[in-house]
Amino acid sequence: MTNEMFRVETKKVAKQAGGLGEFMMMECQSGKLLITGQFVLSLSEDQFFSVRCKLEVPRLDTWYMQTKDGLVMSERSPGLEEWEARYNEWINEADSRKMLTYTRIEISGCYLYTDGFSYTAIKKERLEMLQSTECIARAGKMLVVDGVHVLAPIKEDVWKNNDWLHRLPGMEIEREAYEEK
Repeated sequence: MTNEMFRVETKKVAKQAGGLGEFMMMECQSGKLLITGQFVLSLSEDQFFSVRCKLEVPRLDTWYMQTKDGLVMSERSPGLEEWEARYNEWINEADSRKMLTYTRIEISGCYLYTDGFSYTAIKKERLEMLQSTECIARAGKMLVVDGVHVLAPIKEDVWKNNDWLHRLPGMEIEREAYEEK
């Protein structure tokens, strides 16, 4: 199913994908996907073509790396079925009861979101790739934006050493203390 509703900024997408190391573009029943280690984007027909041209991807279903010398094919196995299954798992796992709300706080190049129990930092550049970020929900350790795009949150808890952020009611203090060890 091709995503025609939730668009992306193709120039920013190409810049992010090219700067992240490996990426792959694939067409499958779930749509036209751009896959990296940090995000999976579902693209419309024209945006898929535009990103492919900007990245100069010669073949689909192949991992590539952007180097100083240009695009280089990776030796990594495509794993198309696994990536499609993983993408669908994240999309289906997104819980509308775990919607994140933007706190209007920016820390270390990240936007800070909350679900009322904890904070989640998302790289500013990742969200700026997307034309819409109305609904952001948790899906395990990943985040699903508008039901079609998958982003990885920042693993480092950039907010922990800020005295001006207060602990939200219900935050799991014991778990956080354990994770800091």
